[in-house]
Amino acid sequence: MEHSSDDQMSHSDHGEMDHGVDEGHEDIDDSGHGGHGGMDMAPEGIPLAQGGQDRDGLEMDVLHLPLGPVLPFWPAGVVLDCSLQGDVVVDAEVSVVDAHNRGARAYGSQLDLTPAVRCDGVAALLALVGVGDLAARADLARNALVGGDQAAARDNLVRLVRTIRRSWLLRWSLRGVLVLDRSDLERHDLPENCLGDAYDRLLSRVEWVRDDVVGGSRMSEAADVVPWELVPRLITGLELASVRLAVASLNLAPLPTVQEVRHA
Repeated sequence: MEHSSDDQMSHSDHGEMDHGVDEGHEDIDDSGHGGHGGMDMAPEGIPLAQGGQDRDGLEMDVLHLPLGPVLPFWPAGVVLDCSLQGDVVVDAEVSVVDAHNRGARAYGSQLDLTPAVRCDGVAALLALVGVGDLAARADLARNALVGGDQAAARDNLVRLVRTIRRSWLLRWSLRGVLVLDRSDLERHDLPENCLGDAYDRLLSRVEWVRDDVVGGSRMSEAADVVPWELVPRLITGLELASVRLAVASLNLAPLPTVQEVRHA
């Protein structure tokens, strides 16, 4: 049978293509990546994800992401280095920028744990959720406390507690964020006001300030503070999207005095 010129041309083309593939194999190195042995190089200085074991024993990329030292509604100077697999924190470290110059502000310092400072923490959490009107009311209470206007502070705090209790948006946004039960409190030696989720802790903190202003019934201030070195353990296992809410929900000392890095 005679072959047409089109058939001959087709066979000729295939032969050239096969030959080209054979030549291309010469550039493939032992790793099988065709001369791309430098795949771990970071473009523009941005670190690439590295391999790591996830909780199911499977190989997954691990990405390192620092939070801080400068973020809106974040304690200034604090850096939280998170190791992520997907969007889950699998490890974390905390450090403080320029900690040597902050030694005077220690954990349990009575100067730092005033109702006005606690109002700042409440306002930060409310602002992160996106309820700016409630954050502004917390700021008004703080300003009144700093200015010595107890009546204005009391009025704003009473209204703030009432609104937080009624807000479905706050419940929806904070329910289930960093849930801590009795066993968690015992294991990490956490104070009683950490019990529950971020919404429970928000309500507990603002009620503490209200009760202090209204009736002067103040609990031990140093006893319900969460040390910063516990934060990495608490956020491990959380999704990245909830980490800042979780941190803001804790009654942390304004400035930690440890410089060394803490591991989860």
